[in-house]
Amino acid sequence: MKKILPLAAFAILASYAAQAQSASQPKFISYNDALAFEITLSARGSNAPKKPTLLFVQPANKAEACKVPTSQDQLDRPNFRAYWDGECKNGFAFGLGRDIEISDTHHIEEITIHDGTGDNWSQPRVNYDYVNNVVSYNVGGSTFPAQTSLSERMVDSISGFNAYQTLSVVDKFGKAYVVQSSAFQPQRVFIITDGAVGFKFTDNSAAPVTNQNAPVFAAEIVDPKSNYKAVGVAVVRFANGATYDFEISDGKKERVSVPAAYGDHLSSQYQEVLNVTSQASANLERAQQIEREYLYKACNGKSSIRGLDNSDYTKICTWRDQFKEPYAIASANYQRQLESLRQQATTAEQQRQIQQQIAQQQEMLQQQRNQQAWNEANRASQQLLDQANQAAQQLQQQAQRGANSWQAPQVQPIAPPGGNRIVCNTIGSITTCR
Repeated sequence: MKKILPLAAFAILASYAAQAQSASQPKFISYNDALAFEITLSARGSNAPKKPTLLFVQPANKAEACKVPTSQDQLDRPNFRAYWDGECKNGFAFGLGRDIEISDTHHIEEITIHDGTGDNWSQPRVNYDYVNNVVSYNVGGSTFPAQTSLSERMVDSISGFNAYQTLSVVDKFGKAYVVQSSAFQPQRVFIITDGAVGFKFTDNSAAPVTNQNAPVFAAEIVDPKSNYKAVGVAVVRFANGATYDFEISDGKKERVSVPAAYGDHLSSQYQEVLNVTSQASANLERAQQIEREYLYKACNGKSSIRGLDNSDYTKICTWRDQFKEPYAIASANYQRQLESLRQQATTAEQQRQIQQQIAQQQEMLQQQRNQQAWNEANRASQQLLDQANQAAQQLQQQAQRGANSWQAPQVQPIAPPGGNRIVCNTIGSITTCR
């Protein structure tokens, strides 16, 4: 599980901000084309985790056969020796105890319960790595590689102190569900992978919002075989509520548009990793319980291991004390940073609201101006219409008065030539009168 993600490998959401407005009309990618990126990764097949070969070493403090598990890496270290603070049975370590393995270059310890067979995979385990400042709680499933684990690594660097946590749940098929976080950063990273294709979700929504255009959540397709490099399609949500889709190729991001169904597909993967990891705390309680019980025994001042310096034996009792002061300082600095960010967020929100109010007032003023211009245009139009109606009425009235005053012209009857006399003319045998 150490290859899942480097503890400091938090996604840089800001890398999406520059491309968010890069395309006014992003190209459309169909659901099948978007899914093709996952299919290509899956086609390569996954490398199912293989159970390591069991190797054993005889503890230096035991005269009787009492083998404890070890690894080739430890056997190869200079001046390597092992100790077992517990009982023995059938030639193997047995019961609750602590396995201490030391060399010139490393010092690791494991609190666990052995059943006398040499294989304690299904038992709870608490591991301490004093060189790398890592402590982890592990509970194995019924078969390898099923396991639930929580590791915490303390890092005191130039940039300051921080404690990084990695919670992982692996099922019997090797599918892993991972949550990465830190004590003094608001960002959380969620991973779900079967070894061939992975889904990575980066959540920065817990940070105060100082920039409405900043990304706060990203869902990405990642390649587990290339150090979880983002490939294919990514969906990013911004503080202002906008959601943009991206296509990633050779590290370059391009705005695209994918169907809502593909976003639902990514959401289902995110919900799956949330559901699985939410049950991890209950599973890890067994490891935390055996730690409490063992420390009660080992740190009472009455226990020791033959051949092991007492300072090494009791190191587990005080090891965490060295981190109390830097942790407190880092916590105080983080709270100040958060408060500063909250104030910036409050100021930014107030400015945004003021700008929104100004924009609304300007819009209302423009609407009033538009309405006034519309009203004036309506009045002018109405005046022209009234004038036209008045002119038409005047013309109609004039026409009516003209019609009322009109008289038919007096026409004198046409008198035939010669007055009213009848004149008859006879030509031959024909007589004509008029």
